[in-house]
Amino acid sequence: MTAANISLPGPNQWSKRTGSPVLALHSSASTGLQWKNLSDHLHGRHRVIAPDLPGYGKTAPWPGTGPASVENEARAIARLIKAAGEPVHLVGHSWGGALALKIAMALPEWTLSLTLIEPAIFHLLRDAENAADRALFAEIAAVAGIVSSSAAEGTPDAGMGRFVDFWNGESAWANTSPRLRTALRGQLGQVVNNFAAGFNETWTLRQAAAVTCPTLMVMGLDSVPLAQRVTELLAETIPHSQLAMIPGAGHMAPLTDPHIVDPLVRSHLDKSERASQVQTPSSEFHSLDEAA
Repeated sequence: MTAANISLPGPNQWSKRTGSPVLALHSSASTGLQWKNLSDHLHGRHRVIAPDLPGYGKTAPWPGTGPASVENEARAIARLIKAAGEPVHLVGHSWGGALALKIAMALPEWTLSLTLIEPAIFHLLRDAENAADRALFAEIAAVAGIVSSSAAEGTPDAGMGRFVDFWNGESAWANTSPRLRTALRGQLGQVVNNFAAGFNETWTLRQAAAVTCPTLMVMGLDSVPLAQRVTELLAETIPHSQLAMIPGAGHMAPLTDPHIVDPLVRSHLDKSERASQVQTPSSEFHSLDEAA
């Protein structure tokens, strides 16, 4: 299975070719539409390109029968950078954060800046020397197990209910509208794929230190400890990174607290552009399979 098997339809865009491109990657069980508020906030200064990731929105599910792969999804997304024809600002939330960091590590010349909002990069905890970190990984592995079992058994409410409650608090699923529950049930299989792809990662925290672009890490102070810990580890490791902590915010801060998240992102993008003279890369793509 390769990136050639993954077809991304035209990404969500709400502003025409005005300003530098911002490639925004959404979380699991969401779509590119989660970035509409960010696009409105950046209007006139930056243009937001927000694809529906595989299995979500208008994009077909992961093809084939082989294991899902962060690498393959990143290759497919890199086509959008190639199509833009110039370096981009990368913004990623949760699962989208895992993809954004993968791209930034592989294509540094094409990355103007990086914003990671509680990236779902759980293998860093699994492979940690610290027992407390490994215990946090065990928590998300248990959630993934329930999600996978419910998909196999045809009981989507059990899987999506546990997934939604883990990230948003107990009773979140019970309080979800019937319409949204129906939509989320249909995304269960892709959530299974996202977990599998993330758990298949093996790169080390030390490799993240190779990221050279200005980086903003964002976490909610009311989020789950697992997400906070991953964000902290990366903030400590990536050079030139800053950590923003949002009081009262949970894991879904881009949706629940856009009035805080969006100005943070805008400030980071503007500072990044002022700090360096943006130039067209001197080379074509030399990784992620030449941008598929």
